Amino acid sequence: MKEKFARLIEMCKNKIPLTPENVGEGMFLADRGSFQLVIPIDNNDAHGDFFVYSIDGHDCYSKNTVSRHTYHVIDGSGRFIINDEEQEVKPGDTIVVEPDTPFTYHGNMILTFEMEPNWKEENEVRISDIDYSQKKR
Repeated sequence: MKEKFARLIEMCKNKIPLTPENVGEGMFLADRGSFQLVIPIDNNDAHGDFFVYSIDGHDCYSKNTVSRHTYHVIDGSGRFIINDEEQEVKPGDTIVVEPDTPFTYHGNMILTFEMEPNWKEENEVRISDIDYSQKKR
């Protein structure tokens, strides 16, 4: 999967901002402020591959009632909070979040992740929001 997102990885490492125009054909950019998510349009119901440029971290503490998330830390460092337990992460680490498990992540990181089955809005439960605008940068 790293090869699929190689151009985006290099862009983020070189501090080139991701925009809807430069993420590439066949990819959709969701800019959430504290992180940017790139979604390939060739994902299917059974499996989804995603790219994340985490500037501060995920914008909420949440869980997915059906899908397993497998995150790969490509660059940077941070921490995942899974079931209220913190885990420091660095490049090369893989983090698996099982279905129905509350989690979030914080830090300046480049991540790829897989979801099986793929994301569906009805399976996502937002537990609490995280507001990075209240924190000093």
